Parts: sequence; C-alpha cells; structure tokens
Amino acid sequence: MAGPQSELRRRLRYTRLLTALIAAAVLMIGGSIGYFLNSRTVSTQTAVPSWRVWREVQTQARTAGLDPGFVYAIIWAESSLRPQAETSVARGMMQLTEGAWTTVSNRPYWQAWDWRVNIAVGIDYLAYCRNRLEANDQFSYPLLAASFRFGPTHVSSNGYDLNRIRQPDNPIYVALFAGDLRPVEPSRRR
Repeated sequence: MAGPQSELRRRLRYTRLLTALIAAAVLMIGGSIGYFLNSRTVSTQTAVPSWRVWREVQTQARTAGLDPGFVYAIIWAESSLRPQAETSVARGMMQLTEGAWTTVSNRPYWQAWDWRVNIAVGIDYLAYCRNRLEANDQFSYPLLAASFRFGPTHVSSNGYDLNRIRQPDNPIYVALFAGDLRPVEPSRRR
C-alpha cells in the first residue's frame, strides 16, 4: 500500500529528473548556438590566400604610416598567415595578446580570430608602439619589431638597446632586428 510519503518521494524523483533533463537540454542548446556562432566566425577563414593578406596589409599599413612589407613580415613571423594561430597568450595572424588588444581597441577579444580585424588591431598596436618610440626619440624599425614582439615597456626598460634584448630564434625576426624591413617577399598573385 503506497502511502503519502512514497507518493511524495516519487514526485520528488520525477521533479529532479525533469529538472536534470531541462538543464541538459539548455546546455545542449546553448553549446550548439555557441558552436554555430564560433564556426561562422572561424571556419570560413581556414585558408586565406597570401595575396589577400598582402592586399589588406598594403591598405591598412599605409593608412597607419607603416611600411607594408614590414607589417607583412611581422604577420609571417608571428603566424605564417594562419588566422587560427594560437598560443597560450596570443591569438590570430598577428598573435595579439589580450593586453595588447585592449590597449588599442574596444572590440571584444574574440574578434582576434577574424583575420582582417586582427590585422587592423595589430597595425593599430604597431602604430601605438611606434608612437611610444617616437615620443622618446628612439624610433627605428628594428626597435619597432622588438616592441611588437616583447612589448614597448620591455624595450624601454632595456634602454632601447637591441643588444640588451633577447634575439628571437625566428629567422624573420632576426632579419627585422638586423634592419631588413622586407625579409618576406609578398605574394602578388590573384
């Protein structure tokens, strides 16, 4: 004979099961929406032809008063033109950290996966680094490469002396530190 307590337990189990099912459904729907939104942002950018990157860099770098070949070389050194390049601290073609991103942009950091936005913000950060060097009468492209790679504070704390700054292993950065502004030949194919 089922008493009022067993009926109460049965309803409680049913309520818990129903709550768990609703929570699982909400999580699945939320995850699906997140996946859909993220896949629309990133997956359409799996391969960006080098000539497109070069064209984008030419336009944006000139607007910022930077040598396009220098910017293109930075992108190659940082990501080999891969929009989804990622380390534990940086994202996208120009491998921008969240700190560098927020220094020059109000855009959300997840937009670093959009290669065009990444280049635009990366160029803004290069211009920011250049302005800091110029404010201290220290601008040169090798110091700009060091400022982008290691941060302008690191460069200033080492007295703007490239000999006191650790040389990167990356051959493109080695060339940039040595004063070669265009160590990577841009692709002009369409």
